[in-house]
Amino acid sequence: MSETHATTSLRVRPSTIGRAVRNLALAGAVALSAAACSDDDDKSAQERYCEAGASLESSVNALSNVDVIAEGANGVETAVDAVEDDVNELRDSATDAAADEVDALNDALSDLGDALGAAGDDLTSDNATAVVDAIGAVQTAANGVYATLSDC
Repeated sequence: MSETHATTSLRVRPSTIGRAVRNLALAGAVALSAAACSDDDDKSAQERYCEAGASLESSVNALSNVDVIAEGANGVETAVDAVEDDVNELRDSATDAAADEVDALNDALSDLGDALGAAGDDLTSDNATAVVDAIGAVQTAANGVYATLSDC
């Protein structure tokens, strides 16, 4: 992948930002209304898993829209933190049937962390490409988790 391609493929378009903000606001509103209606103790494992899955989708979309060149490793790390929080919640509420998919997502996040560590503060064309590829692997692994959310 050339540097130009990596830059343009990750550039966030204004419409994407607006859509991401709307999606995050909607996810926040849903989470707040769900929290207002009941305690987490009152929710089934399936309900908690479904909520974590919805949050994961929002977080992975935000990660996918990070402009690696403009925001650098710090921008990616912030987005990764949100995904990791969702993965932890998924792991806590996942059934055995979904454990493999959640583990695969966790492994992809670990690989992304390794790519970020190798990049350090100095993103070059090569290490930015490695980060972009690792983000793609996170997206693929997240798709596996989304498939387990069919009962939501």
